[in-house]
Amino acid sequence: MASILKSFFTFLAMALCTSGAVAESLRDAVRFAVTTNPAVKATEADMRGAAYELLELRREFEPTVTVFAETGWQRVDDPSNLSTADNNIGKNRNQLGVRAEIVLFDGFRRSNLVYANSARVDGSIFRLLDASETLALNATEAYIDVYRHRILREVAKRNVVKHEEIGRRVRDLVQGGRLPYSDELTIDDRIRSARLALLEVERALRDANARYERVVGRAPSGRMTVPHAPVPKSLQELTQASVTNSYRVQYTRTQIDQNRFMGEAILADRLPRLSVFAGVSRDKNRNGVTGTRNDESIGLGLSWTLYQGGRRAERSALAEQTSRAMSEQAIAVREVTELAARTWNTYQTNLERTRQLEEQLRINLLIVEVYGEEFEAAKRTLLDLLEVERARFIVEFETVGAQAGLAFSTHRALATQSKLASHFGLAKSDLAFAPNFQNLTKDNPLSIFDVSIEPLSTEPLQ
Repeated sequence: MASILKSFFTFLAMALCTSGAVAESLRDAVRFAVTTNPAVKATEADMRGAAYELLELRREFEPTVTVFAETGWQRVDDPSNLSTADNNIGKNRNQLGVRAEIVLFDGFRRSNLVYANSARVDGSIFRLLDASETLALNATEAYIDVYRHRILREVAKRNVVKHEEIGRRVRDLVQGGRLPYSDELTIDDRIRSARLALLEVERALRDANARYERVVGRAPSGRMTVPHAPVPKSLQELTQASVTNSYRVQYTRTQIDQNRFMGEAILADRLPRLSVFAGVSRDKNRNGVTGTRNDESIGLGLSWTLYQGGRRAERSALAEQTSRAMSEQAIAVREVTELAARTWNTYQTNLERTRQLEEQLRINLLIVEVYGEEFEAAKRTLLDLLEVERARFIVEFETVGAQAGLAFSTHRALATQSKLASHFGLAKSDLAFAPNFQNLTKDNPLSIFDVSIEPLSTEPLQ
C-alpha cells in the first residue's frame, strides 16, 4: 500500500514536467503580469496625472507677470480737461506695459489646495497598489488553474489507460469463457466514457490557458509548481493585518482628507485676498493728450467679498461630502473585515478537505488494489471493479482540486492583507510613488515642489 501511495504522489510531482521546456515559476508569472498589464498601466497613468496636477499648483505661489499692449485710433471729446488742439481730434494711440503681481495672503486657499491634491495623489497611489494586488491575485489564480488542469489531464489520461488495461484483461477472460460477452460491452462503454472525460478536461485546460494568456500577458509554458504562501495563525491576526494594511481602506482615508482640505479651500474665499503689484507702461496720445507718457506703479491690493448668498448651503454641502467619505471608509473597513473572515473560512475548509480527501484517496487506492486481486480470483464482478475504479477516479480528481484550492487560499490570505505583490518581490517602489505626499506638505506646502518625479520603468522586472 505504501508503494502505491508513493507512486501516486510521485506522479503528481512529475506530471507537469515538460522535456526541454524552461520552467515558469508562479513568481515570474505574477511579476510579468503586474508590470505589463494594460489595466495597471492605465491606473499608473492616472496616478502620474494626479501628481503632475499637484505640481501645477506651483504657479499659485509664484508671481503673475502680464505684458499688455494695444494700438489703434482714438478721439476724445473732453473740453474741460483737453486743450482746443487736442479736444475732439482723432489720433493714433499706442500703449505698451508690463505688470507683476504676487499674492501675499488668500485665506490659506492655496495651501489647502496643495493639501487636497496631495491627498488625491496619495489616493491614486493606493488605487494603483490595490489594482496591483488584485492583478497579482488574478495572475496567481490563472497560474494555479492551469497547474490544476494539467494535473487533472494527466489523471484523466491515467484513468483511460487503466480502463484500457482492464479491457484487455476482460477480453482475455471473455475469450477464455470465464466472463460473459456483456462484460466486454460494459468495459467498452466505460473506456469511451473515460475518453470523453479526458476530452472535457482537455477543453477546460485550453480555456484555462486562454485566461492565463489574457491575465498574465503570455501563454503558459514549461513546468509549473505551486508553493504555499504563509498564512496568519488566527482569524484575529489576519483581520487586524488586513484592516491595517488594506490599500482600499487607506484610499478611503485619503478621500476624507481630500474632502476636508477642498472644503477649507472653498471657505477661504470668505477671507480677504492681499497682493503686492508693480508695473510700468508707456503710452502715446493717451486719452486724447498729444505726447508720450510713462507710468510706474507699486503697491498693495485688497479684495474681500463681505457677503455672498448661498454660503450656509455651501457649508452644509461640504459637511455632507465629508460625512459621505467617512461612511465610505467605514464600509471599506467592514468589507475588508468580512473578506478576511471569508478568506480564513475558505482556507480552513480547504485545509481540512484536503486532509480528508487525501485519506479517502489512500483508502480508495487500497480498495482498488484489493478488488483487482479479487476480480482475478473471480470473487468480484466486473461492475464491482469498475465501480471502485470510478470512485477512485472521482476522489483523485477532487483531491487535485482541493490541493490547488488550498494553495490558492494561502495566496488569497496575502492579498487580503495587501501583501501579495510584495510576496513575489514587487516592492511598492517598483509599482508606484511612495504614498507620502501628504506628509511632505504637512508643515510646508511649498516643499512638495522640490519633489522630482522620474518616469517609472516600462521594462518587466527581472
